[in-house]
Amino acid sequence: MATSGTVAFRPTVEEIIDEAFERCGIDTQTRTGGHARSARRSLNMLFSELSNRGRNYWTVSYKTITLVADQSAYTLDAGLVDVIDVVYRRVSGSTSTDQVMNRVSISEYNQIPNKTDTGVSSQYMIDRQYTPIMNVWQVPDNANDSIRYYGIFQLEDVTASNQDADIPYRWTDAICAGLAAKLSVKFAPERAPDLIALYERAFQFASDEEGPSVHLRVKPTGLNLY
Repeated sequence: MATSGTVAFRPTVEEIIDEAFERCGIDTQTRTGGHARSARRSLNMLFSELSNRGRNYWTVSYKTITLVADQSAYTLDAGLVDVIDVVYRRVSGSTSTDQVMNRVSISEYNQIPNKTDTGVSSQYMIDRQYTPIMNVWQVPDNANDSIRYYGIFQLEDVTASNQDADIPYRWTDAICAGLAAKLSVKFAPERAPDLIALYERAFQFASDEEGPSVHLRVKPTGLNLY
């Protein structure tokens, strides 16, 4: 028997909601518009939860900050969850050089004695407001340089049931299980313990697979054998 020859399986929001309600033992024929609205709201809350449980690598984007001489604070894109890697790009003539920037805490940034020192920025602090702000030190001394970073962003909102969900294939079961767990608390509390346990299992499978898939490298420095 031949296989389909396709790799296009991607359930819509409506199909994810159907699957979740079926796991709760709720018949499709008995559901109302209120059930659909509640499910979409719970799905958005599930997306918020995923942002707190680990890095969603499919939402990573590469961004550039255009620097302004003598300006230390830069507003980042709305929807940014966190920053995972930052470099300062210094331009000299036709060449450019990237230098790693180190993240510091709010306390460490606050304790920098002279926050107006200018030069190549080597440190940054993220003020995680609704719209995040990156504070850098040293303060850039020209407008030719830039900061390049990889950021993790929010999953796109679910606003209608006929949309696709902003999730990759490998997370499909975890999302269905997570939504079923959240809906069971509201509509099938007797099934909640089992569905929550199934969600945690599905989440762990997906989470264990998520990541950069590189080997750990340990490079000793300053090793003294005597």
